[in-house]
Amino acid sequence: MISIHGLSKQYKTHTALDGVSLEVKEGIILGLLGPNGAGKTTLVSILNCLLPYQEGTISIFGLPLRENQREIRRRSSFIPQAFAFYDNLTVMENLRFFAGIQKIHGKSLQQRLDSAITANRLQTMLRKRACSLSGGQKQRLNIAIGLLNDPEIIYFDEPTAGIDPELRNSILESILSFKNEGKTILYTSHYMQEIEQICDEAAIIHHGKIICHEPLSTLLRRDGSKTTLESIYLSLTAAKDEPC
Repeated sequence: MISIHGLSKQYKTHTALDGVSLEVKEGIILGLLGPNGAGKTTLVSILNCLLPYQEGTISIFGLPLRENQREIRRRSSFIPQAFAFYDNLTVMENLRFFAGIQKIHGKSLQQRLDSAITANRLQTMLRKRACSLSGGQKQRLNIAIGLLNDPEIIYFDEPTAGIDPELRNSILESILSFKNEGKTILYTSHYMQEIEQICDEAAIIHHGKIICHEPLSTLLRRDGSKTTLESIYLSLTAAKDEPC
Protein backbone atom coordinates (compact mmCIF):
# COMPACT_ATOMS: atom_id res chain seq x y z
CA MET A 1 0.00 0.00 0.00
CA ILE A 2 2.80 2.44 1.01
CA SER A 3 6.39 1.66 0.07
CA ILE A 4 9.26 3.97 1.06
CA HIS A 5 12.92 3.34 0.24
CA GLY A 6 15.92 5.47 1.22
CA LEU A 7 13.91 8.64 1.88
CA SER A 8 15.93 11.68 2.96
CA LYS A 9 14.86 15.24 3.68
CA GLN A 10 17.29 18.01 4.57
CA TYR A 11 16.49 21.48 5.83
CA LYS A 12 19.07 24.25 5.91
CA THR A 13 19.93 23.64 9.55
CA HIS A 14 19.42 19.90 9.99
CA THR A 15 18.49 16.56 8.46
CA ALA A 16 14.87 15.67 9.20
CA LEU A 17 14.82 12.23 7.55
CA ASP A 18 17.90 10.12 6.95
CA GLY A 19 17.48 7.13 4.64
CA VAL A 20 14.02 6.11 5.83
CA SER A 21 12.64 2.83 4.47
CA LEU A 22 9.19 1.63 5.49
CA GLU A 23 6.44 -0.66 4.19
CA VAL A 24 2.82 -0.18 5.27
CA LYS A 25 0.47 -3.03 4.43
CA GLU A 26 -3.12 -2.55 3.35
CA GLY A 27 -5.82 -2.56 6.03
CA ILE A 28 -3.63 -2.10 9.12
CA ILE A 29 -2.97 0.64 11.64
CA LEU A 30 0.74 1.41 11.75
CA GLY A 31 1.85 3.48 14.73
CA LEU A 32 4.77 5.80 14.05
CA LEU A 33 6.32 6.52 17.42
CA GLY A 34 8.92 9.10 18.29
CA PRO A 35 9.58 12.27 20.30
CA ASN A 36 8.92 15.76 19.00
CA GLY A 37 11.44 16.57 16.30
CA ALA A 38 12.12 12.94 15.38
CA GLY A 39 10.73 13.35 11.84
CA LYS A 40 7.16 12.06 12.20
CA THR A 41 5.38 15.12 10.84
CA THR A 42 7.95 15.60 8.09
CA LEU A 43 7.43 12.03 6.89
CA VAL A 44 3.64 12.29 6.90
CA SER A 45 3.78 15.67 5.14
CA ILE A 46 5.93 14.20 2.36
CA LEU A 47 3.54 11.27 1.92
CA ASN A 48 0.73 13.80 1.51
CA CYS A 49 2.61 15.74 -1.18
CA LEU A 50 3.00 18.76 1.12
CA LEU A 51 6.81 18.75 1.23
CA PRO A 52 9.46 17.97 -1.39
CA TYR A 53 12.25 15.52 -0.64
CA GLN A 54 15.80 15.19 -1.91
CA GLU A 55 16.44 11.44 -2.09
CA GLY A 56 14.59 8.15 -2.12
CA THR A 57 11.55 6.59 -3.75
CA ILE A 58 7.94 6.44 -2.59
CA SER A 59 5.04 4.52 -4.08
CA ILE A 60 1.46 4.58 -2.78
CA PHE A 61 -1.30 2.36 -4.21
CA GLY A 62 1.49 1.00 -6.43
CA LEU A 63 1.94 4.46 -7.99
CA PRO A 64 5.19 6.48 -7.87
CA LEU A 65 4.48 9.52 -5.69
CA ARG A 66 6.29 12.17 -7.74
CA GLU A 67 4.36 11.40 -10.95
CA ASN A 68 0.94 10.67 -9.42
CA GLN A 69 0.36 13.28 -6.74
CA ARG A 70 -3.17 14.22 -7.81
CA GLU A 71 -4.43 10.62 -7.89
CA ILE A 72 -2.74 9.74 -4.60
CA ARG A 73 -4.14 12.80 -2.82
CA ARG A 74 -7.61 12.01 -4.15
CA ARG A 75 -7.50 8.59 -2.48
CA SER A 76 -5.90 9.57 0.83
CA SER A 77 -6.39 12.08 3.64
CA PHE A 78 -4.22 13.89 6.17
CA ILE A 79 -5.62 14.79 9.60
CA PRO A 80 -3.15 17.37 10.96
CA GLN A 81 -2.51 18.10 14.61
CA ALA A 82 -3.42 21.76 14.05
CA PHE A 83 -7.10 22.40 13.40
CA ALA A 84 -7.67 23.00 9.68
CA PHE A 85 -11.06 24.70 9.44
CA TYR A 86 -12.66 28.13 9.81
CA ASP A 87 -13.58 29.25 13.33
CA ASN A 88 -16.24 31.70 12.16
CA LEU A 89 -18.19 29.05 10.23
CA THR A 90 -20.55 26.51 11.75
CA VAL A 91 -19.72 22.83 11.76
CA MET A 92 -22.01 22.18 8.79
CA GLU A 93 -20.73 25.22 6.88
CA ASN A 94 -17.17 23.97 7.32
CA LEU A 95 -18.10 20.49 6.11
CA ARG A 96 -19.91 21.84 3.04
CA PHE A 97 -17.07 24.25 2.27
CA PHE A 98 -14.40 21.56 2.32
CA ALA A 99 -16.62 19.15 0.38
CA GLY A 100 -16.89 21.83 -2.30
CA ILE A 101 -13.11 22.26 -2.43
CA GLN A 102 -12.84 18.52 -3.05
CA LYS A 103 -15.52 18.76 -5.77
CA ILE A 104 -17.93 16.48 -3.93
CA HIS A 105 -21.34 17.24 -5.42
CA GLY A 106 -24.65 15.68 -6.35
CA LYS A 107 -25.89 12.48 -4.78
CA SER A 108 -22.57 11.66 -3.13
CA LEU A 109 -22.46 14.97 -1.21
CA GLN A 110 -25.19 14.21 1.32
CA GLN A 111 -24.00 10.63 1.66
CA ARG A 112 -20.45 11.75 2.45
CA LEU A 113 -21.68 14.43 4.85
CA ASP A 114 -23.92 11.99 6.71
CA SER A 115 -21.13 9.43 6.98
CA ALA A 116 -18.56 11.92 8.31
CA ILE A 117 -21.05 13.46 10.75
CA THR A 118 -22.17 10.10 12.13
CA ALA A 119 -18.66 8.66 12.42
CA ASN A 120 -17.58 11.64 14.51
CA ARG A 121 -20.76 12.13 16.53
CA LEU A 122 -21.34 15.67 15.33
CA GLN A 123 -25.12 15.46 14.95
CA THR A 124 -25.89 17.86 17.82
CA MET A 125 -23.20 20.39 16.87
CA LEU A 126 -23.96 21.16 13.23
CA ARG A 127 -25.23 24.71 13.86
CA LYS A 128 -22.51 25.64 16.34
CA ARG A 129 -19.68 27.88 15.23
CA ALA A 130 -16.37 26.06 15.25
CA CYS A 131 -14.89 28.62 17.64
CA SER A 132 -17.41 27.59 20.32
CA LEU A 133 -16.46 23.89 20.30
CA SER A 134 -14.31 22.19 22.93
CA GLY A 135 -10.88 20.88 21.98
CA GLY A 136 -12.16 17.35 21.53
CA GLN A 137 -15.13 18.50 19.45
CA LYS A 138 -12.81 20.53 17.23
CA GLN A 139 -10.70 17.45 16.65
CA ARG A 140 -13.83 15.50 15.70
CA LEU A 141 -14.62 18.19 13.12
CA ASN A 142 -11.01 18.03 11.92
CA ILE A 143 -11.38 14.27 11.39
CA ALA A 144 -14.81 14.60 9.77
CA ILE A 145 -13.39 16.99 7.17
CA GLY A 146 -10.65 14.47 6.46
CA LEU A 147 -13.21 11.72 5.84
CA LEU A 148 -15.24 13.61 3.22
CA ASN A 149 -13.33 12.14 0.28
CA ASP A 150 -13.84 8.58 1.62
CA PRO A 151 -10.07 7.96 1.72
CA GLU A 152 -8.41 4.58 1.41
CA ILE A 153 -5.44 5.78 3.49
CA ILE A 154 -5.71 8.14 6.46
CA TYR A 155 -2.70 9.82 8.06
CA PHE A 156 -3.24 10.99 11.63
CA ASP A 157 -0.63 13.37 13.06
CA GLU A 158 -0.93 13.27 16.87
CA PRO A 159 -4.74 13.69 16.82
CA THR A 160 -5.20 13.39 20.60
CA ALA A 161 -2.62 15.97 21.69
CA GLY A 162 -4.07 18.21 24.39
CA ILE A 163 -7.40 16.36 24.60
CA ASP A 164 -8.91 15.02 27.82
CA PRO A 165 -8.84 11.21 28.39
CA GLU A 166 -12.55 10.61 27.77
CA LEU A 167 -12.57 12.32 24.38
CA ARG A 168 -9.22 10.72 23.57
CA ASN A 169 -10.75 7.26 23.99
CA SER A 170 -13.69 8.28 21.80
CA ILE A 171 -11.33 9.35 19.02
CA LEU A 172 -9.32 6.13 19.31
CA GLU A 173 -12.52 4.08 19.05
CA SER A 174 -13.42 5.99 15.89
CA ILE A 175 -10.01 5.26 14.39
CA LEU A 176 -10.45 1.54 15.09
CA SER A 177 -13.82 1.69 13.31
CA PHE A 178 -12.13 3.21 10.24
CA LYS A 179 -9.77 0.23 10.16
CA ASN A 180 -12.77 -2.12 10.38
CA GLU A 181 -14.10 -0.40 7.25
CA GLY A 182 -10.95 -1.50 5.43
CA LYS A 183 -9.00 1.74 5.58
CA THR A 184 -5.23 1.82 6.03
CA ILE A 185 -4.04 4.14 8.78
CA LEU A 186 -0.67 5.65 9.61
CA TYR A 187 -0.90 7.05 13.13
CA THR A 188 1.83 9.25 14.58
CA SER A 189 2.09 9.73 18.33
CA HIS A 190 4.43 10.00 21.28
CA TYR A 191 1.78 8.44 23.55
CA MET A 192 2.88 4.83 23.86
CA GLN A 193 -0.36 3.62 25.43
CA GLU A 194 -2.25 4.77 22.34
CA ILE A 195 0.05 2.82 20.04
CA GLU A 196 -0.45 -0.30 22.18
CA GLN A 197 -4.22 0.24 22.25
CA ILE A 198 -5.00 0.55 18.53
CA CYS A 199 -2.03 -0.35 16.34
CA ASP A 200 -1.23 -3.61 14.54
CA GLU A 201 2.38 -2.64 13.88
CA ALA A 202 4.75 -0.05 15.31
CA ALA A 203 7.69 1.79 13.80
CA ILE A 204 10.04 3.84 15.95
CA ILE A 205 11.65 6.90 14.38
CA HIS A 206 14.67 8.44 16.11
CA HIS A 207 16.81 11.31 14.81
CA GLY A 208 15.22 10.93 11.38
CA LYS A 209 15.81 7.17 11.09
CA ILE A 210 13.50 4.18 11.44
CA ILE A 211 15.25 2.10 14.10
CA CYS A 212 12.56 -0.56 14.50
CA HIS A 213 9.47 -1.75 12.62
CA GLU A 214 7.66 -4.88 13.79
CA PRO A 215 4.18 -6.24 14.49
CA LEU A 216 3.19 -4.92 17.90
CA SER A 217 2.74 -8.42 19.31
CA THR A 218 6.31 -9.29 18.29
CA LEU A 219 7.73 -6.04 19.57
CA LEU A 220 6.16 -6.47 23.00
CA ARG A 221 7.87 -9.87 23.35
CA ARG A 222 11.17 -8.79 21.88
CA ASP A 223 13.16 -9.94 24.94
CA GLY A 224 11.34 -13.26 25.25
CA SER A 225 8.77 -12.13 27.80
CA LYS A 226 5.91 -9.69 27.65
CA THR A 227 7.01 -6.12 28.28
CA THR A 228 5.79 -2.59 27.63
CA LEU A 229 6.28 -0.48 24.55
CA GLU A 230 7.82 2.23 26.71
CA SER A 231 10.59 -0.05 27.98
CA ILE A 232 11.33 -1.29 24.45
CA TYR A 233 11.35 2.27 23.14
CA LEU A 234 13.71 3.51 25.85
CA SER A 235 16.02 0.55 25.33
CA LEU A 236 16.23 1.00 21.55
CA THR A 237 16.68 4.77 21.58
CA ALA A 238 19.27 4.62 24.37
CA ALA A 239 21.28 2.11 22.35
CA LYS A 240 21.25 4.44 19.34
CA ASP A 241 22.36 7.38 21.49
CA GLU A 242 25.40 5.59 22.93
CA PRO A 243 28.71 6.98 21.62
CA CYS A 244 30.60 4.79 19.18
